Amino acid sequence: MKEILKFDDFLPEDLYVETYETAKYLLTQGHNLFCTNNWWDKTIVEDSFPVLIHNIDRSSKLFFNLKKIIESKTDCLVQENNLMLYYWTRFSYIPWHQDYLDKNGFTLYLNKDWDKNYGGYFLYREPQNEEEIKAIIPKKNFAILQKGGVHHTTTPVNFNGQIRYSLQAFLNSK
Repeated sequence: MKEILKFDDFLPEDLYVETYETAKYLLTQGHNLFCTNNWWDKTIVEDSFPVLIHNIDRSSKLFFNLKKIIESKTDCLVQENNLMLYYWTRFSYIPWHQDYLDKNGFTLYLNKDWDKNYGGYFLYREPQNEEEIKAIIPKKNFAILQKGGVHHTTTPVNFNGQIRYSLQAFLNSK
């Protein structure tokens, strides 16, 4: 069944702060490994500017703590080595698409403050009404769980926007 579930204040405050601060710290350290959206299917890259991606080390305490909360709140399973920090740069976006039909897409917004004029919105079509488009403006510690391949897009981060930090995962149903 296709559906979008929304969660306010998804992480406990201390784990949210640790995740957000880790994301910011990793971006400033020269020895960390990032990949980009360049390896994604070209149909979901189009002319997007780079999205930087860092896999959270699955042996880390952060991975363990995030996995535990995500699995308990979503009733889904985190795949091995599948908790990723995404860094959405200016003019980065994803065009309309569906994620895997057999997995659930998870997004947790990490920025403490996000001005609605920065862009980076999550747009989706309700399965019951494909003509209507709904929007979610990123906000601190807000999570989205997409089940069953909901059609969605992210709008470009605008020129005046900051880097948009998010935690991303593809989850298996229990």
